Amino acid sequence: MKPRALSILPILLLSLATAQAQPIQNLEIGQGERLLVLAPHPDDETLSAAGVIQQVYQRGGTVREVVVTAGDAYVGAIVEATGKANPAPSDYLDYGEQRLEESRKAAQLLGKGFSHLDLLGFSDGSIYAMLVRHWRRAYPDKSEYTRISRVPYREAEDKGVAQDGQDLRNELVAIMRDTKPTLIIFPDVMENDSDHAALGMFALLAVSVWLETGKSPQPAPRLLAYLIHWQHGWPPGSGADKPQDHSGQPLYLPDDLPLRGHQRTCLNLTEQEIDAKRQALALYKTQQRAMAPFLAAFIHSNECFTELKPADAVGIDNVVKQWRHIRKAFDSHPLTRKKIILSKD
Repeated sequence: MKPRALSILPILLLSLATAQAQPIQNLEIGQGERLLVLAPHPDDETLSAAGVIQQVYQRGGTVREVVVTAGDAYVGAIVEATGKANPAPSDYLDYGEQRLEESRKAAQLLGKGFSHLDLLGFSDGSIYAMLVRHWRRAYPDKSEYTRISRVPYREAEDKGVAQDGQDLRNELVAIMRDTKPTLIIFPDVMENDSDHAALGMFALLAVSVWLETGKSPQPAPRLLAYLIHWQHGWPPGSGADKPQDHSGQPLYLPDDLPLRGHQRTCLNLTEQEIDAKRQALALYKTQQRAMAPFLAAFIHSNECFTELKPADAVGIDNVVKQWRHIRKAFDSHPLTRKKIILSKD
């Protein structure tokens, strides 16, 4: 899950971004919460919200985790694991199956056998492409690694589904209607990773459609955005040679992450919850081999989020359409007419 820099940033959102002070509130988990966690890759759900997941279960609530891609394009890790300088599509697919199974094991551990996990199985790197280039089923995104344009994994919920933005958005809307979450956790649109930022936009698109139907519960769900990839060495220790123990210290969102008029909120974890998060992350063996210090950098005494308002999802469709228009114009410009390849995991 090595970060992929965005080839183009959501300009309309960035224009609103200004550095501000960060008043922090305590995140309150109520009785009987219905939690929905959206993750772009296997392990993001645990890195971001393992503590929240545990506390929701402890208070009699339910948890549904949705992992959108199989994380199957971490090239360096696959080269090292296979010993092949140029892995075959089957090698990427095998790696994806391993990562999906790792998410399943982690969900079972955190839920103590009670878990609802949706593994959608899209290609790693496809979320951004589906948002800005491949919106229709007739024109799905094709992975340059697995060479697949439809979900191939036996672990996936919807094997055979085309890799297009409209189908992903509709899948997320259907999950929200079925789950009726009171709390939704998803990536921040400011993430310094294309899949993460794009899934943040997809989450807001789905919330907007769900709320517009009038079938959403009252009060509206709380929306919490997490951060995994940023700049300037955040989180501390993520680039170390060996994993470091940060479990006795809090981890706050970086000061240069714009507030955008939102609120910071953090959940304090007990020693038992921290240990369970550590155990769950240990189950992602492919990632432990590839980037153990990065995983360890998220084992802290708290978990922090940016809290959005449901109104922030209103009109998001127009923002995405303008973003897509900018992307199209950028791709067709004479200086950038060549196919743009995003750096992959």
